[in-house]
Amino acid sequence: MTRIKNWKRFQHFKDRRPPWIKLYRDILDDIEWHELDGSSAKILLMIWLIASEDGPEGQGVVPCIKELAFRLRISEKQVESAISKLSHWLEQDDITPISERYQNDLPETETETETEKRQSIVSRPGNGRFHPPTLEEVSEHVKSRGGRIDPVKFHAHYTSNGWKVGKNPMKSWKAAIVTWERSANQ
Repeated sequence: MTRIKNWKRFQHFKDRRPPWIKLYRDILDDIEWHELDGSSAKILLMIWLIASEDGPEGQGVVPCIKELAFRLRISEKQVESAISKLSHWLEQDDITPISERYQNDLPETETETETEKRQSIVSRPGNGRFHPPTLEEVSEHVKSRGGRIDPVKFHAHYTSNGWKVGKNPMKSWKAAIVTWERSANQ
């Protein structure tokens, strides 16, 4: 079963007919949102609206691929492609992957679990706390974006200056990577 992550945050008007969703302004500062192509962003909003129909006690459940394809008036293949790009906003309970991406079935190590917990705290919008990333986190993110900058140089630069941008404390290291990429392209 697929659900919308943090559904209660979006679903404040569950007793209204037709149902509503709440769209927060902090999406303007969400790197994951800005990295979406226009089609995926549009599909995400429509999935939120469809999930709002899940009844007054709804948990933000998203219908199966076939039903979503029908409701969105696109092919099942297009839905699968879009959902694979929307993992930041969706969570799955089932053991069947939506896409046939590489599946690593090795057990997690304690370090990986701790890193994931820390990343979820850092990425939570509006929590106001910044935790510097590890070199591994920076390397992984740079690699996922095409590896256009040197992650060691990036990490060393900000570690040496106390994770500040100019005189201000850094708010988003992922946004800083985007800035470095743009500078590298010029």
